[in-house]
Amino acid sequence: MKVTTSRYLTATLFVFVVSIVALPFKANDDVESFVNTLMGANNQVLDIKPAALEGFYVATMQDYSVLYISDDRRWIIRGDLIEIKHEPELSLIAHTDRHIGSMRETQLNALSTEDVIAFAPPFESPKAVVHVFTDTTCGYCQKLHAEMADYHGKGIEIRYLAFPRAGIDSEPYSAMVSAWCSDTPHNALTQLKLGAEIEAKTCANPVADQYRLGRLFGLRGTPLLVLSNGKTIGGYVNADELEEILKGEGLM
Repeated sequence: MKVTTSRYLTATLFVFVVSIVALPFKANDDVESFVNTLMGANNQVLDIKPAALEGFYVATMQDYSVLYISDDRRWIIRGDLIEIKHEPELSLIAHTDRHIGSMRETQLNALSTEDVIAFAPPFESPKAVVHVFTDTTCGYCQKLHAEMADYHGKGIEIRYLAFPRAGIDSEPYSAMVSAWCSDTPHNALTQLKLGAEIEAKTCANPVADQYRLGRLFGLRGTPLLVLSNGKTIGGYVNADELEEILKGEGLM
């Protein structure tokens, strides 16, 4: 999947509002338990804190949806919160995007370096690290991997996370498990991306967890690039484009 990038912010607002009869809760600490009760056992709160919108809390749910809940428990807003700044000039602040980016950043920081297959620049410390959800059968994933020297030339380290698009227990899933379990995972992953077969292996591995993490990140196609600030880029970008994006985000 090829992506076209832009330096300009496009803001789209989708809002779903639920009005709830106010209940006599004794303290704001009860907001989390209230939301958990309302949403059910399959979609509990991961994180909750006061929102930028006065009088509201922001809750991140297990499915990575974001809810804004009023202090009096009367209103729930599900959608993108965008603040309009009028001074010193007209600008937009995408609070929901920032919040989701922060949560993704937390998830990335929790990953063990032993669970990723990292391709670092060979002769210098990396200037930037980008996580990439990849599928060995994906054409643009193969193209990105074939250009690894170009990313290294920019000082960019690529850390691969597994996302077999056909799902868990598919043939690509088993192949990626074999790569992660290989004695030489870098070579095994490269061989798979070249269309070759590798020795079937199994072990304790993070492939299923990384697949589920990709789903939580809203992944619809591979590759999905995740910057160190939690922002995502859906699709292939070449080394020049990625360097420009990283510099624009202040990450290089």
